[in-house]
Amino acid sequence: MKIRISLFLISAVVGLVGGFLILNSNLQASATGDFLVRLGKGLVYGMGALVLVFSVLFFIPRAFSAWKKFAIWFVPLAALLFIVYPEPGSGDYFSPYPEQVFQWVSAFYVLVSLTIIVIAALRRRDLPKTP
Repeated sequence: MKIRISLFLISAVVGLVGGFLILNSNLQASATGDFLVRLGKGLVYGMGALVLVFSVLFFIPRAFSAWKKFAIWFVPLAALLFIVYPEPGSGDYFSPYPEQVFQWVSAFYVLVSLTIIVIAALRRRDLPKTP
């Protein structure tokens, strides 16, 4: 299980580094600059959250199966939100900037993930040993 979590952690770190590289590159000046900025910010916040969660799971691998049930539906929904979220000023009364949405969704993901991991770890520790 630790090997699998290690591979996920390495993948998340690669995505995080990729996000930083995109944000700090000269490619942003091109016609696809807005898309790249959005992609870079999504990667930085999303992968940063995953790095944190996988780091905790590395030390508490017994909570992986409980956390995975949450992540299977949350990560695709968050990615979809990051992709289709409209630019600010699109006529909506409440229209925060995409970077704020990335931060809020990532913070919510980390909070819920850590809660699930702690609860799963405590439950597994309290289970009676069967002879």
